[in-house]
Parts: sequence; C-alpha cells; structure tokens
Amino acid sequence: MSKTRLDHDDRVNLQAGIAKGYSLRIISKILNKSRSTIYREIINNSYYKDSRHTCAHCKLNCKNKDHYKNGECQIFIAYECKHWKKFPYTCNRCNESHFCSNRKRYYDCVDAHAKAKRKRKEPRTFKKINDEDLKQIDSIVSDGVKKGQSLHHIYVVNNDLLSKICSERTIRRYVYHNYLSVKAHELPRYVRYSHKYDYKKKKIINVERMLGRTFSDYKKYVESHPDDNIFQYDSVEGKIDDKKAILTITYPEFRFQFGYFISKQNMMSVYKRIRNLQKLLGKRYEEIFQINLSDNGPEFSKFHEIETDKYGRNLYKVFFTNPYRSTDKASCEKNHEFIRYVIPKRKSLDFLTQEKVELLFSHINSYVKESNKNKTPYDLMVERFGKEFMDIIGIKRIKPSDVCLKPSLLR
Repeated sequence: MSKTRLDHDDRVNLQAGIAKGYSLRIISKILNKSRSTIYREIINNSYYKDSRHTCAHCKLNCKNKDHYKNGECQIFIAYECKHWKKFPYTCNRCNESHFCSNRKRYYDCVDAHAKAKRKRKEPRTFKKINDEDLKQIDSIVSDGVKKGQSLHHIYVVNNDLLSKICSERTIRRYVYHNYLSVKAHELPRYVRYSHKYDYKKKKIINVERMLGRTFSDYKKYVESHPDDNIFQYDSVEGKIDDKKAILTITYPEFRFQFGYFISKQNMMSVYKRIRNLQKLLGKRYEEIFQINLSDNGPEFSKFHEIETDKYGRNLYKVFFTNPYRSTDKASCEKNHEFIRYVIPKRKSLDFLTQEKVELLFSHINSYVKESNKNKTPYDLMVERFGKEFMDIIGIKRIKPSDVCLKPSLLR
C-alpha cells in the first residue's frame, strides 16, 4: 500500500467509485490504499445535511421544525440511519435519500479535500505553550489519571480550560514523550490483558430452553422490532473457585451498566435477583426490559423462565448467545473493562456488598464516553427512563471530576 494520506485525485476517484457502485475492496485496489484508510476518510471528511429529522431519544419526528435548530430541545440527538454502518457509510447512492426525513451524510471530494487541509492546520493554531500552561496541564491530567480517568474523560470534563491551551491529541503526545509527570503505563488503556488460556470445557446446553431463543432468532426479532429496548446479561467472577460474583445488566445503546452482588454464582441466585427487580419496577419492567439477551452459562439456566409471569403470560422476550461467542454481546463484555480497573482479575470478591457494587456502577456510569457524544450513560438513561428508575436500581450521579476507577474506590 502507498502512503496513507489521500490527495485530491484520490478523493475524486473515491467519489466516482462510490457513485458507480464499487465495493470497498475494489476501491481500495484502485486507490492502492488500505480499507481502514478509506473508511476514516469517509467518516472524518463527510458533511451532514440537516432536515426535519428524527430524534434518537424519542425516535419520532419533531412537531416543531425548528425545535432542534433553535436549541430549545436540550436532549435532541439526530437519529443516525442504519445504512451508515455499511459501505459507503453515506447517503451518496441511496435511492430513498430525497424522501428521507432523517439527518443525511454525504461525501464530496472537493469539500472533503478542503476539510482535510483545514484539519492539518488545526494543531498549529494553538498558542505556544509556556511553563505555566504546562504545569496547569500536568496538575489536571495527573489528578484525573490517579483516579483512573482516561485522557478523553479528563479533556471533556475540563474542556473550558484545556481547549484554550491545546488539543486532546497534544496532551496524549506530551504523556508519551514524558513531558508530564504522568507516565504512559499509568493510563487505563495502556496495560494489555493477560493471555487467555484455551480451556476446553464441556458445556451441557438445555436444548429445550433454546427453542425459539437462539441468537439467530434474536437477530430476526430485533430486525422486526427495531425500537424495542435491548438489555444484555452476564456475570463477573473473582478468583478461581470463588462462589461469589456480580450479575451485570447492560443497556448497549448508551453503554450503561448496573449490577447486583450474588453470594453464589448459580441459577437460583440470578433468578431471584431478576424476579426481585421485576417486583420493584412493577409494570415498568415490562415497558423497559423488552428484549433480554444472555449467554449459556449455568447461572442462566432458569433465565428463560423470567419470560412469563406467574400466570404463564409472555411479557418480554428472552434469547441466548451462541456458545463460546462473547462477541454476540460485545457491549456487555466491553463494559466489564471498567469493572476490572477497580476489581482486577483473580481477586476475591469476599469484600463486596451490594452498596459497594452500586457505588462502583455509579462511578462507571458517570464516566464521559465519546460514543455517547461526550455525555455520561447516567444522564442519557435519566433522559430516556427517568430518575426514578435510576433510584430503584441504586445508581447515583457522580460529579465527572470526582469519578474514580481505581481499586482505592472500594477500600
């Protein structure tokens, strides 16, 4: 492959290839660029066209056409089209774009080239950093990293101050070049996971409970019910042969996660916890937990029984992932990363209580995430389901600057 940076001719050929209906692989060969380079080019240098479009929160068209333009709606987020997840990631060759009321994304070679040139100049637009500014950056970053916060979280929380001095990318470069007292290995994402041993365990799967609840059934149901809420279930273990565990429940749309401490990692403990949550929420449980997905672990052997109430009526849908396929509920597994910042693997869970678990998830859900457009999962969940729901599951808002994801949080 040639150099990664695209010139004007490359962008012209890219737009022409999209218009002709070429695949990403063919365009990659024509331009002699990697597929990831073309993907970043389209995502970073496309432009958006606003219209009277749908809000991602309520998933309904706004009655007031200028509601979002005037800033009257504080929680408005433009609904992103599902076709953007596939190549060409834009509306360039969509036949329905003229009739669609959603927000639109287009790739134009001239506009993309001008935007790329502006971005190359951006890092040079900041003033030269003096010693006082460097000390200020060092103080803010060091304090946040000690609490287990990422550089992105620190930059967003202190944006009013840091954005006037330098970019987030510059701060990251300072850390890696040892200009600050914080070292690269102290960053949350720097440490890599340990090697996973390939244990070949025989797992007995109850075929009867899987009927109509397989992962392929799940995907078909989600396609036919795109507006239903999806929740993913899993459990986090402590050291080997430790009976205690944490039952985690994840809302992947906002990367929100809460959980319950269970003294025994078995099916009855999980079943009782979920039934207790149903009692606390009453009819709201049926409205919120519409689609439920878990793995085939033995602790979820009675999971399918929550699908019906005591009278045998079907209230919600329950599905199971494929065996040994953690990617089937990737959002849930990814969120466990934050738990491991505070509770490392192979550490005993004997010290845990439900109050400590609620404190842990309160900090995790007050963590600013770029995927949530720099909003916290807590704030988005309050907007969607209300503060009463958060109080019932024991999650509180933590001031972003006070978020701590270090083992010291639960001591």
